[in-house]
Amino acid sequence: MQDPQENSINPETILSKGMFHRLFPNNLVLTPQLNEVYELALAYYESKILTEAELVQNGAYFARVGNLFTNHYLMCTGESVRLPQHSSSRLKSFFEKNQFRTGYASHGLFPYRGKFHPQMIKALINVMGLKPGDTVLDPMMGSGTVPVEASLMGVKSIGLDASPFCRFMTQVKYNALTLPIKPLDLALKKTEKIFELFSHVTGRPGSDSKIAKTSNPAPKTVIHESTTGSGSSPMDQLADLIGTDKSEVLDFLILAYLDSVGYSERSKRKSPLTLFQAILERYVFVVKKIQHVLQDSKSNIATSAILTGDARSMELDDQSMDGIIFSPPYSFAINYLENDEYHLNFMGVNIDQLKEKMVGLRGKTVKEKYKLYIEDMGRVLSECARVLKPACFCTIIIGTNDNQLSKALGIPKDQVNGLHKIIIDLATNHGFSPIRMLSRQISGIANTMRNEYIVMLKRLQA
Repeated sequence: MQDPQENSINPETILSKGMFHRLFPNNLVLTPQLNEVYELALAYYESKILTEAELVQNGAYFARVGNLFTNHYLMCTGESVRLPQHSSSRLKSFFEKNQFRTGYASHGLFPYRGKFHPQMIKALINVMGLKPGDTVLDPMMGSGTVPVEASLMGVKSIGLDASPFCRFMTQVKYNALTLPIKPLDLALKKTEKIFELFSHVTGRPGSDSKIAKTSNPAPKTVIHESTTGSGSSPMDQLADLIGTDKSEVLDFLILAYLDSVGYSERSKRKSPLTLFQAILERYVFVVKKIQHVLQDSKSNIATSAILTGDARSMELDDQSMDGIIFSPPYSFAINYLENDEYHLNFMGVNIDQLKEKMVGLRGKTVKEKYKLYIEDMGRVLSECARVLKPACFCTIIIGTNDNQLSKALGIPKDQVNGLHKIIIDLATNHGFSPIRMLSRQISGIANTMRNEYIVMLKRLQA
């Protein structure tokens, strides 16, 4: 009889090598702060799908390949997003802990609830097999993470959103990758005059926690339009201050102003002008840092079409997309229009009319909202199937709130199928086949939902 000891494994033999060395070749070094299972899974897929050269150029979860630092590591290393001294310890801690996930490139411009981790999007673009020159679509782009991240990777993109503010915000983030620096430096020296100019046109922020509403909010186009007569337009005045009339630079300053106004709604510690000065300094720092990295890496920014549009009826050609990544609105968790009310008023948008175009916001009762949400998502998935090439991937990142679903469906919570499962069932009815699903924890809205799911679908052959 064989001695059991002969087949026993020495724990030291296993422990001394470590888990990472069993998953990855010795020449691959993972990025810092990788500490969730879904991240490790995406890193593993990247290591199996990408060549070493592709990992250096576009890898998401690797700091080094052999002796070469990856572009992602170079974008993230060094000083993270520069925050004002008066920023909360919670905000500072978030960016310190998420330096490689979200605090890089132009993604840090303007905080937006429900935003993707750009690092995750980079990895998903890779594992979906998308290469430079391909085109990826985000039909519900929100703050524009997919178009910006794809552009940094040399992947062309199309981003759609029903909200004109989301389109504006995304365009500014994309433009920030190539903005001229000189007028931004001039703007930093004249922040008070710029603030007064914007406040005169749009209405001065109030001294309390709410924004003083004007009876006739000025649309953004007012600032861009030239006027005739004795006085000059706000655009002309701003051009004189910063030495350029480029609309991309003006829009960059407008977004910083709107960011400061939104911050002043939530905080009484600093005046709106002080907030604008600090936020504009951070914005300019972001632009300088990413442009320096892009110049050194000789990366080419891919084109992106950033549009206002309806995901339920997209004006795109059949089978024209190489991949799709999107996140449906967290319809029972976040009221995006409420969050963006001041900014939409600033742009002259009729919020009541926009609400009827927003998936997840239509309807009055929870049951009615759910019914319309499922109806709308069926139309969205049908459109995705139409525009996606056969055998290509559609990835949906979706959260679920079982308490709300329980109320909407009139069934006990323990009998609820998560929204991710409901969406998978809908997708299979429109020519998709489930390939992989990963779970990740949500931070920031844990009281509403704790997890979201990365659902990877493949478009079946027509």
